[in-house]
Amino acid sequence: MNRYVCRSFAALAAAALPGIVVAEPAATPALPDPLAAGWNGERVCEKLHEDLDQRILRCTFPPGVGHERHYHKPHFGYTLAGGRMQLVDASGTREVDLVTGNTSVSEGTPGHEVFNVGDTTVVYLVVESKGMVELEAFARRYADAWSSNDPEAFAAYYAEDGTFRINDGDVSAGREAIAQTAASFMESFPDMVVRLVKVTREGDYVNFHWRWTGTNTGPGGTGNAVDLEGYERWLFDDDGLITETHGRMDDAEYQRQLAGGHSRDDP
Repeated sequence: MNRYVCRSFAALAAAALPGIVVAEPAATPALPDPLAAGWNGERVCEKLHEDLDQRILRCTFPPGVGHERHYHKPHFGYTLAGGRMQLVDASGTREVDLVTGNTSVSEGTPGHEVFNVGDTTVVYLVVESKGMVELEAFARRYADAWSSNDPEAFAAYYAEDGTFRINDGDVSAGREAIAQTAASFMESFPDMVVRLVKVTREGDYVNFHWRWTGTNTGPGGTGNAVDLEGYERWLFDDDGLITETHGRMDDAEYQRQLAGGHSRDDP
């Protein structure tokens, strides 16, 4: 299924025939996504599967149940069980009949809500494409968290039982230990900035290539600046959190710069 581009109820409503592609405005994350949004405090969508390439949701609407206002990323949609739905979006309010077996493809929906006004339960499948754009966005947020001087915000990118390791050093296991490791860097380099260089994929692994700059002015620091590049190798869980990081950096170069020596790139 990951060859399809994902779709929404709005696209399905606009498509008179299966397979017609309807161009829509790009989605915005100002609203909850379909999984986070629900109805009267209860979720209406469940996650069937998620990996680095796609996320598959099944959304179920009994009569009288709707879906609070939410946005959609580009996705492919399939009606497992049809019925009559009310749609509310920027174009106004209208009712449409969703036909069982109908498919659609959407470029994304900036915001809409739906409500089952019929007498049958509507079930809808949403297949969201992910890929490198989403990974790069995650990596930029992660780099910002490294640079935030907030170790707990950084550790929030990890699963509760996630692990973090640099070169052949000790493993930090669990969010609390990961936050402590991040805090040691942030305290030693109060002005530290981590920038994304690039993101690459190797099977289930994602490589986050970074550039790190900072001045060692923390307690007991040397007062010298460092400017290094390296990478972290990530594994993710089904919730999109990091379960394992193995970082790589040139420790000899790090120690040389920390002591005030010239870097390799100096003349």
